[in-house]
Amino acid sequence: GQVVVLGATLMVLFLLIGSSLKFFFTMLSGVFIAFIGLIFFAPHRMARIRSWWGTVQDNILSMLPFERLQNLRIEAGKEPYQISNSLNAIHNGGFFGQGLGNGQFKLGYLSEVHTDFILAGITEELGFLGVMLVTFTILFIVFRIFKIAAKVPNPMYYLFSVGVGLLIAFAFILNSYGISGITPIKGIAVPFLSYGGSHIWAICIAIGMVLMVSKKVPRDIHGRMI
Repeated sequence: GQVVVLGATLMVLFLLIGSSLKFFFTMLSGVFIAFIGLIFFAPHRMARIRSWWGTVQDNILSMLPFERLQNLRIEAGKEPYQISNSLNAIHNGGFFGQGLGNGQFKLGYLSEVHTDFILAGITEELGFLGVMLVTFTILFIVFRIFKIAAKVPNPMYYLFSVGVGLLIAFAFILNSYGISGITPIKGIAVPFLSYGGSHIWAICIAIGMVLMVSKKVPRDIHGRMI
């Protein structure tokens, strides 16, 4: 999962440093072919893709205008255990949630509610309002990081700050899509929230370094970035 996040971040950074579009698309094509190859030559990955496609094919194929694409339809199997419980937890939360500490699906149904499925647990207990508060907080942090990157004069500091912001954004997006069944689950931690020593250390060090970069940004007499 982290390979996808790092790969997407590096691709964006390649564009930002001014690399040629030909080189970018050549690299992108190579990565895509390698990614597809890794899936096709691993039976367990193919099984996960088929399981995911069986749950989302109706929603996707119904939006496509071409009849021939209906041949992509497969026999839908049982919805994956974790995805089923994740969606039920989200649905159980409703708008206001069940109350902090009152979630039921963390009691043996969502086995990774403290890591990969923490957003599902938050949604069940704090509802739509709670998860939107988390989302806007993450967006605010990413926005501030990008603002620091845009103001810092050193190009190396600029790329580093953008990279940190992209890592946080991509990780949050892919985890959100995974728990809601939009994409296959990738086992990506939610920045600042998921349990894990190395993950917390890494994100704290990255934010600390961005704060160090912010000291290099020109400021006016009131301390505001200019």
